[in-house]
Amino acid sequence: MLDAMKRRPLATGVSLVLAALAAPLALPAYAQRDLAPSAPALSERSAVTGVLAAEFALRQGDLAAAADTYFEIAKRGSDTGVAERAVELLVRARRLDDARQIARRWMRMAPDATRPLQIALALALAAKDEPSAREYVVGITALPEAQRPDAVLDAARQLAQYGDRDVAVRLAAVFSERLPKLPESFYALAVASTGTSNARVSEAMLAIERALALRPNWPQAVAVQSRLLLARAANGKEHAAADRAQALAVLTTASAAAPESRELRVLAARTAFDLERYDDARARFLALGNEGKDDADEMNLAAALAAFQAKDWTTAEREFSAALASERGDPSAVRYYLGRIAENEKRWAVAAERYGAVTPGERFWESQLRTAYALAQDKRLLQAMSLLHGLKPGSNAERATLAQTESLIWRESGDDNKAFAALDTALAQDRDNADLLYESAMLAERVNRMDEAELRLRRVIELQPDRAHAYNALGYSLADRNQRLDEARTLIEKAHSLSPDDPAILDSMGWIAYRQGRLGDAEGYLRRAFDKFQDGEIAAHLGEVLWKLERKDEARSIWQTQLKAQPDSDILKKTMTRLESP
Repeated sequence: MLDAMKRRPLATGVSLVLAALAAPLALPAYAQRDLAPSAPALSERSAVTGVLAAEFALRQGDLAAAADTYFEIAKRGSDTGVAERAVELLVRARRLDDARQIARRWMRMAPDATRPLQIALALALAAKDEPSAREYVVGITALPEAQRPDAVLDAARQLAQYGDRDVAVRLAAVFSERLPKLPESFYALAVASTGTSNARVSEAMLAIERALALRPNWPQAVAVQSRLLLARAANGKEHAAADRAQALAVLTTASAAAPESRELRVLAARTAFDLERYDDARARFLALGNEGKDDADEMNLAAALAAFQAKDWTTAEREFSAALASERGDPSAVRYYLGRIAENEKRWAVAAERYGAVTPGERFWESQLRTAYALAQDKRLLQAMSLLHGLKPGSNAERATLAQTESLIWRESGDDNKAFAALDTALAQDRDNADLLYESAMLAERVNRMDEAELRLRRVIELQPDRAHAYNALGYSLADRNQRLDEARTLIEKAHSLSPDDPAILDSMGWIAYRQGRLGDAEGYLRRAFDKFQDGEIAAHLGEVLWKLERKDEARSIWQTQLKAQPDSDILKKTMTRLESP
């Protein structure tokens, strides 16, 4: 009779509360034992009265009283519905030891039920009680055959979220050992191995391949396989391109084999987008949108975003404008992207108008900053500054981006002193903001405050000892001024060790070698830098090294070629004038 009473769903309540638990739980011994058989049983009438009293207490906001009452009824009753509700309320009241006690009783009352095992496993994991967790995992393997797949998948989700990968893998291995013909067993082992941090990718890959051998083109397993391939590509460079290609290929193949799986096709489209294959992604999103499903608007907007990322401004503007006119999607998000399109096309007045129409929400702050920048580019500098000075940042992060935007506008208008002052004002309230310190150091050098630039760069290095460009900037500044060259070399070599393929750092490696008279090394580094990034400053440095090596025609050729690509490069022009002059 009590089972028929209306109750709040347990899954949501328990999972949300357990997810919030951070501290390990010390459980009393009685929580591990069966209840005393001598506990007097409750009559049905008493149980009903107690349940009604507990629910009334809960409506009055008295969780403690409700949990107490349900705990007592569940200890002395045999109703599985009461036990379920008791566990939920005990978890919400953070009485995890009592919740575990009732969960065990619930399991005995319903030995073939999945839910009590799932909840008991969650409680054991929250308590970091591996022996009990293993007991419940074994219990899942003994469930009736028809219930096992879903029960294993639920356990897999719990183990993927568990913080200790060793324990998670040991528990998941119980499934693969006891149910070796069940694909869900190896799926569980795969997700338990990798967790939420892409750990143990190789082990997880072997397990998911086994799952797919048992059930080819299984959408859930294919999705995991694709994610693992992308994780492996991110972790290693040797086969990264092949892994990225395969990640998309497995989704495409599985989608073709299971065309009814829309989930796989959506995932394939999103993966193509994440891999910056925007034309491919757009075609996939359009195909999904044309099917007229409930997510058609979302798919079509994703196709428009793919056009935007591919810099197909005409298509993106047409489709975003149509979405705005027909009220599809978030209007502020659509206006934001329409603003970005106008900005990329240097239609500054249009960009300012579109950004200005973005309402408060996720993109509002950035849109306000972009409005100011567009106004400044549209020669409305006073209006831009008025907008910026009227904004009220709600955090240090917003204060920093506000200062950076003002600094950028002043810098591009030719006033480095005001650009420096804008950053300095923000630093007065957030003195250890490494980004502001770094940018202000670059400006300090431009306004000839070299000591201040050095102090700020050294502070950045203290705050972020792995920030390669801070070492590089300080070392290059010394090398360029031909000062303390041994220290400059040490700093630049540190930057190079942190980021060996960065063209700016390779340029600095070449320039310090030139300053120290190591011309062969200088040429080697500068050629590598120039191969990676054709830039006026690198071309100027490389040409100067070649000039010193008496290969003047080669130097002139590099300068003149780069000058055609960068006719406004001051350093290139100054280097050519200085060395060509008699």
